[in-house]
Amino acid sequence: MGKGGKSKGKDGKGKGKRAPEPEGPPDEIEEIGEFLHSCEDEMIFKCTNSRVPHFNARIFLENKEELGKIDEIFGPINSFCCSVKPFEGIKPDSLKKGKKLYIDNQKLLPMSRFLTPEKGTGKGGKGKGKDKGKGKGKVKGKGKDKGKSFGKDKGKSGGGFAGRGGGDKGGGRGRGS
Repeated sequence: MGKGGKSKGKDGKGKGKRAPEPEGPPDEIEEIGEFLHSCEDEMIFKCTNSRVPHFNARIFLENKEELGKIDEIFGPINSFCCSVKPFEGIKPDSLKKGKKLYIDNQKLLPMSRFLTPEKGTGKGGKGKGKDKGKGKGKVKGKGKDKGKSFGKDKGKSGGGFAGRGGGDKGGGRGRGS
């Protein structure tokens, strides 16, 4: 075993890439929208569902025949459209305008996940995003050596999380950061 204590597999390069196992038809499907037109070998549909589909979610006809996967989601948030990259053998022009399209109901997210939270929802606090912690400026206060750096941290960026994987040095444990 190398540094870090975890085995990396038989050749030391981590997990191998396997082709994804073919997925069968989903247990339940739900209407996602209506076909509008084809564009550059893709199918464009207007989303009529109140929830938002995952990227790469499979799209079906009512009989659970697979058409393709969601490629792009675009348009205003209150009336968005999606493009579907068709599977081999599916011709985008073969669908008629208004044809209902379906999706696995496990591949939908609530719209609220994409909206900014309203004030007063009860989730306050500082969070862990950028510039939410203590500042990195000069040291103010006691002593004659205000703002000067010395000792083992000389030359490194001061403060923050630089030594524990959260700084802009790449982080990680035991990697010589």
